[in-house]
Amino acid sequence: MYSRSSVLLRLTLTMIVAAQNDVPQASVSKDPLTDEQVAVYRAVLQDYLKDSRDSLNLADKTEVLEGARTSFDGSCPKNHVQDVTQSSHPIVHRFSPTTVLDKRIVIVDPSEQQKKIDKGDPQNLVKRAIDDHVPVSDTELDDSIKQAFKQGVFSLSEIMFDKKHQRALVSYSFVCGSLCGNGNTLILTKAKGNWRVSKTCSSWVS
Repeated sequence: MYSRSSVLLRLTLTMIVAAQNDVPQASVSKDPLTDEQVAVYRAVLQDYLKDSRDSLNLADKTEVLEGARTSFDGSCPKNHVQDVTQSSHPIVHRFSPTTVLDKRIVIVDPSEQQKKIDKGDPQNLVKRAIDDHVPVSDTELDDSIKQAFKQGVFSLSEIMFDKKHQRALVSYSFVCGSLCGNGNTLILTKAKGNWRVSKTCSSWVS
C-alpha cells in the first residue's frame, strides 16, 4: 500500500518527465551566422577573456536563449511568466574557427568535453575525503581546481536584437564541475559600428 507522500512523489516525477518531453528540441540552422551576430559573439568573448591569458573551450553550438521573448526592447528581460515565450521550433547556430579569430579559443563538442569535466571534477576529491576518509592535501585540491578550469566549457546563447539593431541580448555559461561555474545575461550596445558589453542583467555562480 502506498503512502500519501510516495503517491505525491510519483505524481511529481511523472509531471517533471512530461514537462521535459514537452520541451522543443532545437534545430541547428543551415545558414551561417551573420556578420552582426559574429561581431556580438566576438565582443562577448573578448570581454570575458580581457584579463586572462588562458585558453577557453567554446561549445561548438549556441544554446536557446532562456526566457527569450518575441521581441527585445533594449532593456533587461523581466522575470514574469507573461513576458516569456517558448518557440515551437527553436534554432541554434554552429560556430567555426573563423567566428572567433582568437588562438586562445578552442571549439569543442560540449558532450565530449563534459565527460572530461565529470572525470576531473574537484567534487570527486571532496567526496572521496568525506565518504572514504581518504586524506586530500591542499595541493591536490588546488591542482584539481586548476585542471577543472582548463577543462571547463563556455557556452553562448542565441542573440536577440532590438528593432534598430543597436542593442543585443545574449547570455553565456561556463561550467567546470558540479559546483564550479558561472554565467551572465548581458546587453551589448552598438556605438560607432562596434559592439561592447554595456550592462549585466543577471548573474549566477556555483
